Amino acid sequence: MKVNGINSVNVLQKNGLPVSSVHKKNINLCPSINSISGICYKPVSFGRTWAEHKSWGAVVDPDSKEVSFKLLTYPDTKKVEVTVQKRNNENSVKTYQLMNSGNGVFVTDKKIPAGEVSHGDKYFYTLYKGNGEVARVKDPYSFRQESLLGASTVYDHSLYEWKDENWYKNDKRRISRLANNQNGLSRVDSARIYEFNTASLTKKGTFESAKAVIKSLPQLGFNAIEIMPVENTYSFNWGYDGVDKMSPSEHLGGPDALKSFIDFAHEQGLNVIMDMVPNHLGPDGATLLKTGPFIKGKNAFGEAFNFEGQNSRYVRDYIVNAAINWVDNYHCDGLRLDMTKFMESDYTMKQIAAEINYHKPEAFLIAEDGRSSISVDDNGNFWNNSDEPHDKRVVNPLKPFESGIGENEEIHCGAIENISNGNTALGRLGYDSEWDFNYYHTLKDGLYGVINLDRFEKACYCSQDRVKYVMSHDEIGNYEGSRLLAKLIAPMLHLNDCVVVDNKDKERALALKELKGCSIDEAMNTVAIQKAQFIAEKLAILLQTGQLDRYNTDGILYKKWINIIDKAFKDEVLATNGIKKNSGITYDSLRRMYTRSFDKNKMALARTFSIPGPKMIFQGDERADLTPFRFFREFSSIKNEDYLYVEKGYKPGKPALLDSKFGHIKYSSAAKSMMNKFRNLTRDLNLLNEQNSALTKGVLIAENTVKHQFSQVIATHAKDVDNNNEIFSITNFNDSDYPRYNAADYYIKFPAGEWVEVLNTDDRKYGGTGNFINSNTISSDGVNNIPIKLAGESTVIFKRVK
Repeated sequence: MKVNGINSVNVLQKNGLPVSSVHKKNINLCPSINSISGICYKPVSFGRTWAEHKSWGAVVDPDSKEVSFKLLTYPDTKKVEVTVQKRNNENSVKTYQLMNSGNGVFVTDKKIPAGEVSHGDKYFYTLYKGNGEVARVKDPYSFRQESLLGASTVYDHSLYEWKDENWYKNDKRRISRLANNQNGLSRVDSARIYEFNTASLTKKGTFESAKAVIKSLPQLGFNAIEIMPVENTYSFNWGYDGVDKMSPSEHLGGPDALKSFIDFAHEQGLNVIMDMVPNHLGPDGATLLKTGPFIKGKNAFGEAFNFEGQNSRYVRDYIVNAAINWVDNYHCDGLRLDMTKFMESDYTMKQIAAEINYHKPEAFLIAEDGRSSISVDDNGNFWNNSDEPHDKRVVNPLKPFESGIGENEEIHCGAIENISNGNTALGRLGYDSEWDFNYYHTLKDGLYGVINLDRFEKACYCSQDRVKYVMSHDEIGNYEGSRLLAKLIAPMLHLNDCVVVDNKDKERALALKELKGCSIDEAMNTVAIQKAQFIAEKLAILLQTGQLDRYNTDGILYKKWINIIDKAFKDEVLATNGIKKNSGITYDSLRRMYTRSFDKNKMALARTFSIPGPKMIFQGDERADLTPFRFFREFSSIKNEDYLYVEKGYKPGKPALLDSKFGHIKYSSAAKSMMNKFRNLTRDLNLLNEQNSALTKGVLIAENTVKHQFSQVIATHAKDVDNNNEIFSITNFNDSDYPRYNAADYYIKFPAGEWVEVLNTDDRKYGGTGNFINSNTISSDGVNNIPIKLAGESTVIFKRVK
């Protein structure tokens, strides 16, 4: 059955749900919607014209160079003035009075002649409020903010000469919501994303220096980059504490440098996804509460936007225009919206999707939301995998006149749900994809312990249209900041039970108890776990830099010397790093656990890349780098963030930033060789996805999934019917090798056909043993089990050739 060009059975299969469990009323039959390669597209908007979107702030006419100003403030404000200082003459200052056009909107009554106000001039607004207060504020729409709390800068976007014309005209690598067979563009589900943080990516930490890093990404098979937020802040920052939503950070290079970087990325064939923060303002340098009705109060992260309260119409427009700013002024191909559920306004989410789709229909949208695995039954009931109800606005058509929505905004909001492919929960809000928390957490179970294959199977099916990853910046940096390689070593060596808890640790645990309101036992356990992770990270780095080589007892025949070396390892390494001497840890066990961790990382990455849809890797993880990614930021208004030390075990200031920069770990030649082999795996997985449509737009075939609970083996079958392309992927979460010594091969049922192995994480070129390669073609009748070789903690990928 096809609805608006979408094969509904495939859609339901991709959600991992039977047809009967989907609310059929949510499949809209709308004759005005055009089908473009399985994507529903309708140019529905919230009634905002392009001229209105582009009218806010200090706007320089690209042709006449005349300038206009437009500001949102409180509706009872009596008067607004804008004061302009010429960039080359600090004594040349002129003030203009803005006209009150109602509802708190003040504008210039006519454009200011060219030259009277120009690109580079400084300006600020003076508000004469109804309560008698006089306030001087920067521009919420500042396109350049050179001083966090100082005057804004007039910035003429038209002065930058873009060089990416061919990217928009001819380049088939460009990812577009409107991709189809006729235009040859790439679909969103083909995205292979490299996520990075500009400040920590290079020693200089700028857009310009980042060019050298991204230049090599196409050779590794990536076709997209995701830039963690660059919204302006006081100093170095992860990016999620930005306060100037339209202005790139001056510390990273400012507007022109960002444009040059994006130009360069397009030249390399890389799509650019900008991470933006629509849910809050950072605590340092925010003036929107002072300026107008932008803020409703606090949320978990900072000041929360007033999206559905009194006088909220232009506040919603503000965040919509912030999204348009990145797509239009900076040529970003897509957007990633941070923690959208904390916007607490699906109405605003739909407005962003609708206006982007209407005015920039090729741009795609990815949300980090956290409301995954939502099911809707025939009665319209909605549940997640924990049997907890979710916000009805996610799964039901939006009705007009919700809280704070004026009558002048009455539209058929249900049509917005047809903008995207609708295969994910957020598809109902007009989003093309979303970050998949659920997939990560079920995968993590298999990395740290015994995996629940039924739950993992469902996670794989639900993940097909979502952005899946082994680790993102959150899973690394929101904890102690260590990489997965180090995180896995701690439980494998039982470090949680072996760390020495000293008085400093106990003091921190008491502070954590007060901060979190937990018991002292819970606090002590948290402190011990974090300390174990830090120690595991240090041991891994010592191992990979060759500083522990002298404790290697390989080739030593005399037990006396072995005992002496083992004792030295305990005294000089374990004891000095806070590990009990009776832990039983040796150099050899550390080395073996590092190898296992390396294998687990390879297994997880290959498993993730064998599921259809978009994938992502965080900076450094493409080569198994051990460089930490700590949480770092610096404020002018907050001088003491000791609570973050209590919570994380380190301070988030300059040392955390320097720890997170690549280059300070001096790896041994052996370590570099292993990292290059992991890099080879990343390249080949990307290439496999590029060459096999089953891994992008294909679907998982439920009846061919194989689950062996006892041996912790799962196999999935991805298929693209249109291109006759099929991939069968087998993952062994157990550490047992097959065949074992003097034992039979591992038997598993393949789908019917002839299959050849195209990737095996145990291959020597990926740092494996090479002992479990399947070199012969496998012929299957689809009924009988077939013997194969399967290394412990590995993923093997087969392709159907006949």
